[in-house]
Amino acid sequence: MATAKTLVSAIIDNDTNKLQTIINGGFGAPYPTKNENLFLLPGHQDISDLDTQIALALKVSAGVPAVRNIPGALPKILQEVAKKYNFDYVLYDLSPNVGGLNEVLLMSSDYFIIPASPDYFCWQAVLSLSKRIPQWKREISIYKESNSFDNDGYSIKNKPLFIGMIQQKYKIYRKGPAASFENWITKIRESVNDSLVPELKKISCVVDEIKLKDTLGSSGLTPYDLAQISDFNSLIAISQDNAKPVFALTDSEIGRQGSVQSTMTASRDRFLTVFGDLAERVIKLTT
Repeated sequence: MATAKTLVSAIIDNDTNKLQTIINGGFGAPYPTKNENLFLLPGHQDISDLDTQIALALKVSAGVPAVRNIPGALPKILQEVAKKYNFDYVLYDLSPNVGGLNEVLLMSSDYFIIPASPDYFCWQAVLSLSKRIPQWKREISIYKESNSFDNDGYSIKNKPLFIGMIQQKYKIYRKGPAASFENWITKIRESVNDSLVPELKKISCVVDEIKLKDTLGSSGLTPYDLAQISDFNSLIAISQDNAKPVFALTDSEIGRQGSVQSTMTASRDRFLTVFGDLAERVIKLTT
């Protein structure tokens, strides 16, 4: 399968034949994994070359027709590949920046989730998104209208729904986040609820709160938390050695003795439950 590097070079070169070949599977199928229902499209550092191209095209495409197709090209290809292989979900793992690439991928999505780490920088990022996403919404709307792309079939739909955030990478103390982490988790949740969500409601880019509350049920979570996932600790190194998720590790792969083994297997089992519940919530919110 073509890597992100192949896609980016074809888009920048405006090589329509190569792009169609990629869509048709001419570079092979998406990379399979040990999970028969999961496929990967490897990224590449060269994908950043598209950032500047997209940002420029969004601003000048009305006056420079040659670049008008660049912003929607990558989402279009990925959507066509998904159709060809009957994928139920396509997940974009976006880097934490506000460039043109992230703009078009987010605004072409149906839904989005915000991963949150319990620290000052994440808190700042949430406040920034409260301004950035409405700005992207306006910018894409102007771009689509200026280029007569304002139709339901265009690849950048410009109406993603925020379905929640995942609180992660915190240390546990007595079955919950340690106090220092809980402080930042609370601040971030308040920023999401008080700053981000009200702005997203104004542009119709957030899931219905009643539906979210119904989905969370008796989990103990409150909007807009989808899950709380603590630090993987030593399990992450073992999972990387075995090329599988922490919750799929076997007892023998963990390979410790006594109380250490018991603690790590219990942690693995807890992650299996947490990720299973998260998957069910995402499916319920997106179907």
